[in-house]
Amino acid sequence: MQVNAHLVELPALFKSVVKKVTQEWNCKVQDKLTLSQFRMLYLLHHQGLSKPNELAEKMIVTPGAITGIADKLIERGLVARIRDSEDRRVVHLVITEDGIRLITSMLEKQQATIVALFDRLPEEDIAHLKRIFTVLLESMDSEEE
Repeated sequence: MQVNAHLVELPALFKSVVKKVTQEWNCKVQDKLTLSQFRMLYLLHHQGLSKPNELAEKMIVTPGAITGIADKLIERGLVARIRDSEDRRVVHLVITEDGIRLITSMLEKQQATIVALFDRLPEEDIAHLKRIFTVLLESMDSEEE
């Protein structure tokens, strides 16, 4: 089977887009949170008390990475670790009041950053990108099972 030349270019293009988005994020967001830290705060804000392994799955990182991200957010007072009342071996992460205040203000900055990145694309192209990424993720998830 011959590989389409365009398919060979896709991984490099995707990696470049992700790198540029991360650079743009770091330039625009003055709160000195990494994109991963922001994503963890966002998830904790929206889903509440969470186990680290649940966050790792949703963020598509290792449990070890979650520990490192959480440690930095805990140092800043944005996240707290809470032991399960029924099983002390189980640890949950929860966003603090300071974390809620920060994520609320950052969501406004994030929206502006995303709009600036994608405002050159017509709505139709954005809808296509969303559909394509969804199909790819679903396909990859079904292959893992």
